[in-house]
Amino acid sequence: MALILPGATYWDGESSGMRTADIVCSAGVITELATPGSTHAGADDEVLEVPDAVVLPGLVDGHVHLVWDSSQDPAAQVAADGEQVTAIRAVTHAGAHLGAGVTTVADLGSNWDVSLAVAQAVREGYVTGPRVVATGRTVVMTGGHDPFWGNFCDGPDDVVRGVREQIFAGARIIKTCATGGVYGRAVGEEVGASEYTRAELAALAGEAHRRGVRATAHALGTEGIRNAVLAGIDVIQHGVFLTEDVVAAMVERGTVLSPTLAVYRTIAGGSAPEYAVAKAAAVVRAHRESVRMAIEAGVPVIAGTDSGSPGMPHPALDRELAALVDVGLAPVEVLKAATSRAGDALGVDAGRIRVGSPADLVVTTGDPLTDPVAATRPRHVVLGGRVAGGAALDGPGPGRAEAGRVPR
Repeated sequence: MALILPGATYWDGESSGMRTADIVCSAGVITELATPGSTHAGADDEVLEVPDAVVLPGLVDGHVHLVWDSSQDPAAQVAADGEQVTAIRAVTHAGAHLGAGVTTVADLGSNWDVSLAVAQAVREGYVTGPRVVATGRTVVMTGGHDPFWGNFCDGPDDVVRGVREQIFAGARIIKTCATGGVYGRAVGEEVGASEYTRAELAALAGEAHRRGVRATAHALGTEGIRNAVLAGIDVIQHGVFLTEDVVAAMVERGTVLSPTLAVYRTIAGGSAPEYAVAKAAAVVRAHRESVRMAIEAGVPVIAGTDSGSPGMPHPALDRELAALVDVGLAPVEVLKAATSRAGDALGVDAGRIRVGSPADLVVTTGDPLTDPVAATRPRHVVLGGRVAGGAALDGPGPGRAEAGRVPR
């Protein structure tokens, strides 16, 4: 059985303009991009007509926290609810992203390794949701940022152990913290304070790469960002206080920036505990200028929302795409930031329409090449070659053995 989108106007995730083809999907992947009108549906095939619409690759959110509920203090809510309720909530949050066309998310921190369980449940078809590229717990120093989901490791050898432990548990990406942060703890950390040393970060990145996964680091302060970049970390999260030398090093090494602009603007507006609001207000201006500097220098930028953080719901990709446009990233580059470039940064095949890639598609109206936010308002979402809509977006259905199962 195939799904056919006849005569589809589509953007492939990389090009500067649109193309037209009969898009044919089978067994969860794109099998043909045929000459328009050349494909004839069989009796068992499904046809999705897409006139006056644009087909895009499924979107990628490069930074979410499925265990968090976007309340004023989501970490406290998790502590109050406990592991079982939190796991159920995380599944619900994962499914909600489909409504905005997000078919892949990177979960970069969860209590009790809950995100690893959600990722497995999606892969095995127990629930319907986006592909979840999950770190589970974060590998951080004792007392480091976000300790509530930290795998505490100190010294290069212990860091290697922590990386191995998370990969053994199922992590598809390793997350660490190079500096303190804005939200997480009322006392005990400063935004710009460095945490792991360069030697510890190098041990983490080296072991992650040796095991075939990417490494990403929460990094706001200049020294911590520099340490992470020079240590070989693949993706810098936030990057609030960049400098010209750090940006030059990122360009030279191909280090990716996931700026998460919208979350700090939101927190500064009062959506979080008072200590976090004050911290966010102090970094918003510097953050904006740092991201502008990175864009002008040619640093690869991807879209990550920090969904689940105070004031940032599941989903929130529309807010981040709008923020990237606001700081000067060209519309087509904004789309790449939420598709092919994000997939590459995570080390997964996502965000492209090409033969052999996963059949994850977004059908939308308007012109996303001039208004990228339009991509987050889908008419249809295709997940694994099947149209996800109605009940498919509301929950997992009757069970993993049913015909509605969508293996990932």
